[in-house]
Amino acid sequence: MNNRFGHGVELLLAHMNMEDIITATERLYQLEDEQEEEGGLSFEEEGLSQEEMDDNEELGDSEGSGSEPNEYVKAADGIQYGSVTDLLSFVNRVSNMQSAALKHTSEEVGVLLNKKYMIMKNGRYQINMDVLLFPWKLTYKNRGSGLIPKGSFGKVHLAQDAVSRKRMACKLISMENFKAADVEFQARFHHENIAELYGVLLYDHSIHLFMEAGEGGSVLEKLESCGPMREFEIIWVTKQVLRGLEYLHSHNIIHHDIKPSNIVLMSDKAVLVDFGLSVQMTEEIYIPRDLRGTEMYMSPELVLCRGHNTKADIYSLGSTIIHMQTGSPPWVRRYPRTAYPSYLYIVITFGHILQNSDHSFGHVHS
Repeated sequence: MNNRFGHGVELLLAHMNMEDIITATERLYQLEDEQEEEGGLSFEEEGLSQEEMDDNEELGDSEGSGSEPNEYVKAADGIQYGSVTDLLSFVNRVSNMQSAALKHTSEEVGVLLNKKYMIMKNGRYQINMDVLLFPWKLTYKNRGSGLIPKGSFGKVHLAQDAVSRKRMACKLISMENFKAADVEFQARFHHENIAELYGVLLYDHSIHLFMEAGEGGSVLEKLESCGPMREFEIIWVTKQVLRGLEYLHSHNIIHHDIKPSNIVLMSDKAVLVDFGLSVQMTEEIYIPRDLRGTEMYMSPELVLCRGHNTKADIYSLGSTIIHMQTGSPPWVRRYPRTAYPSYLYIVITFGHILQNSDHSFGHVHS
C-alpha cells in the first residue's frame, strides 16, 4: 500500500508539471502593477459568518487584548521581529484600533516571525520595495482567468522578499473585516499540513498576512482548470488533509470551512488555510451562535446552528471529495439552485444522503 501511495505521489507531481508552474510564476515578476480582475465563474462561495462575533469565544487565551491600541503602534516603531506572543499581542491591539488611529500609521507596522525569509532594512519592511506583491493568477496548463478565489477573510497575492527571494502567499484583509481570531490558530498551531505563518503587517488600512505559498495553487483552481481529479490524486490530497485535521482535532479545534479553495497544493504536501471561522472547543459539544462554513460543504447540524464537534469537518471533507471526483460540489447537479430557495435548504432536507451513503470510492454521486 505504501508503494502504491509513493507511486501515486510521483504521478501527481508529474501531472502538476511544476516546471511550467514556476516558469509561469516567474513571468509575473515582469508585469507592471495591474488592476485586479474579477475571478471567473466559480461554484464555490465565501464562508459565512456574522459581522460581529464574541471576541472571547474565538480568541481563547490570546494575550494583550486589554492594552490601548495606539500605545503599541508607537512602541513598535515600525516592524520588529518577534515571537508568536508578540504577534498575537499586535493583532489583538490592531483589531481594536479606531479609524481615526489608522490615519497615523503611514508606514508599515507589524511583527515578523521568520528572520530567514523576511529581511528588514533599517527597521522597516516596505511593501513593493522590500517585499514585492503580484496578482497571483492560475498557473495550470489550461489557465483560466482571475485571482485566487476570495476566502472568508481576504484576497491572495504572490509575494517575494527582495533579499531572500523567498516566495510567499500574502493575504490582504481590510481593517473593517479583520478580527484577531483570523490569525490566532495559524500562529499558535504548527503542523506540516497547516500553512505556516511568517508575519503580519498593517499598511494602507489593510492587514497583510504572509505565509507559506503553494506552488500548485488550491484544489479549487486545479478543478476549475483541469476538471475532475483522478482517483490517486484524490487519495493523496485526502490523506494530507486528514493529517492536518487529525492534528487540529487533537487540540479540539474545528476548522469549520473545509472546501477545495482552502486546500493548497505544494510540491510534496497539501496544506490547510483560512482559519477565520475556526474555534477551539472547551466542552465536548460546541454550541454555535451563527452560521460557520460554506453552504454546499456544510453538514446539516451546521446549517441548523445545532451543537456539533470536530466530526463536522469530516462531513465537509466528504463533500470536498465529491467535488474532486465529479468536478462539481454536492447538490449542484441533482438539485438546481433555481428550483430551491438556497443550498442551505437542500443540505437540511437531503443532507442525510451524504451521511448515510455507502457508495464505493469510485462510485460517489453528486
